[in-house]
Amino acid sequence: MTSAVYSEGTGRSGVHLLQPIRAMLGLAIIMQVVSSGLILAPLMGLAELARILSGGSVQERDAWWVVMVSAVCLGGALALRGLAELTTHLADNAFALNLRQRLARRIARAPLGWFDDNNSGRIKQGVQDDVTAIHHLIAHSYVNLANAVATTLFVYGYLLWIDWRMTLVTLIPLPISVLYYSRVMAASSDAKMAKYGEALGRVNHAVIEFAQGIPLVKIFGQQGQAHRAYRIAVDDFAAFFLAWVRPLIKPETLSSLVIAPVTLLFLVLVFGTLAVGQGWLEGSKLLPFAVLGLGISIPVSALSRGAQSLQLSRGAFARLAELLSIPQQQEPQSELQPDGNAIRFERVTFSFDGTRRILSDISLTLQPGTVTALVGRSGSGKSTLAKLLLRFHAPESGHITLGGHDIAAINSRELYRKIGFVFQEVRLLRMSVRDNIALGRPLAADQEVEAAAVAANIHQRILQLPRGYQSVCGEDARFSGGEAQRLGIARALLLAPPVLVLDEATAHADVETEAAIQTALSALMTIGDRARTVLVIAHNLKSVMNVDTIVVLNDGKIVESGDHRTLLARDGDYARMWRVQNPVLQQEVNGR
Repeated sequence: MTSAVYSEGTGRSGVHLLQPIRAMLGLAIIMQVVSSGLILAPLMGLAELARILSGGSVQERDAWWVVMVSAVCLGGALALRGLAELTTHLADNAFALNLRQRLARRIARAPLGWFDDNNSGRIKQGVQDDVTAIHHLIAHSYVNLANAVATTLFVYGYLLWIDWRMTLVTLIPLPISVLYYSRVMAASSDAKMAKYGEALGRVNHAVIEFAQGIPLVKIFGQQGQAHRAYRIAVDDFAAFFLAWVRPLIKPETLSSLVIAPVTLLFLVLVFGTLAVGQGWLEGSKLLPFAVLGLGISIPVSALSRGAQSLQLSRGAFARLAELLSIPQQQEPQSELQPDGNAIRFERVTFSFDGTRRILSDISLTLQPGTVTALVGRSGSGKSTLAKLLLRFHAPESGHITLGGHDIAAINSRELYRKIGFVFQEVRLLRMSVRDNIALGRPLAADQEVEAAAVAANIHQRILQLPRGYQSVCGEDARFSGGEAQRLGIARALLLAPPVLVLDEATAHADVETEAAIQTALSALMTIGDRARTVLVIAHNLKSVMNVDTIVVLNDGKIVESGDHRTLLARDGDYARMWRVQNPVLQQEVNGR
């Protein structure tokens, strides 16, 4: 049985991601707490000035002393606040850079099959949206929360020192506001945040599909179809979001109104007037409650916003932790060198979910210097078999060997230097045409790049571009599906691998182009004194009539193998598929 080449991530909570910047965040919080205390000095000084100035004899020296101390404290508070925010922004920059690099490394080492099950919308959400969402938490929320908590404690501590009875009056709205807001926080559970992230991920994926599908849908006159999936995703997100937040509007509004300045002013004036009238409180001592008590709504509101930010960030952290725990393809310690280009599938079995087998007991040998074609109905396992050779997935049982060594024991760099491949969907990167072809051999000479393009029958098309081989794909170089596939073939031919896998590589080519490509591939069957091993996955049986061996798959099993004439003579699955695809030729044969 093939040894597993994948390892799972730690699966820990996303909170540990902040570990590298905790020291910087701690320093910023300390500076913010000190700043919060100092920033209150001018307001306290205002109350002290009122007491001094309302006395019988004005002490000018004492008044100026209060003013100077207040000014110094204000300047120090602003300086510390600025340093705290500078520290958190530097921490955020370091965090975002480190996290995106870790995500890039993690995704780069993920098994190729992982990308079949995870769309680009999910990756984009993690690498871009979730990292950006955490920016507000790191750069602002922590210091804002520290400021809110410290300010609240300092204010109520000062007011308690002045008069405990009026302090209790100003505290009355606080538990009522917290009670209402707790309902809002209870509704923002981890499950809700997870659903929110999933819904947003579907919107991201739909946006990408929408952009990619517009040209095709316009060609076929189905303009409304292009944005159907996007509209459905957005409508589902809107329905989920409204159903989530609509019941929360009332408690959140009441929470804000209870702690609003006008509510506090009403309480301070009513109870303050009563206290002064009863002689419980001096009139000058009422001023701090009017000045500081009214402002308490600001830090309390900041606390609620900070709590919301923490809740949103938890969802982002969870998704990032999931991305950072994706399986990793472990590289073998030894540097094995395959002895030759022979490929053997030895009783290979595979399934995606462990229950339904996609491939069952496949044994097959691909000899150097030969072309082997895999044919069969859709879903028979052709592409899956090829992807196992390319190590997209690991077989459940059995072995796949290259040059006598299990591919699981061959380093990825060596494996993909030995095996080149061209899929149905060719990805062209946003770089020059020349660099796209030379992706596997960046240092290849221009003459070699052009020779590969000529062999793939794409050279003349490239010369028609505004800047020829220096034209940039997606800017001044745009290719049809068939042209993109020929670029992919040129890329594989330039790499000149000993083993070449073509998954319906000529599917989008016209008859003339397909014939030219087949001729080029036949001419490149040898590499110096070494023979190349070629595996072709084909739907069009005409394109593989002349290959050495045709292997017929049905329901994940090999049911026939042989050359074209032999398989037709057997009158099995291959012969039936041939008659379906070529009824005219079959009628001519029958008529003879």
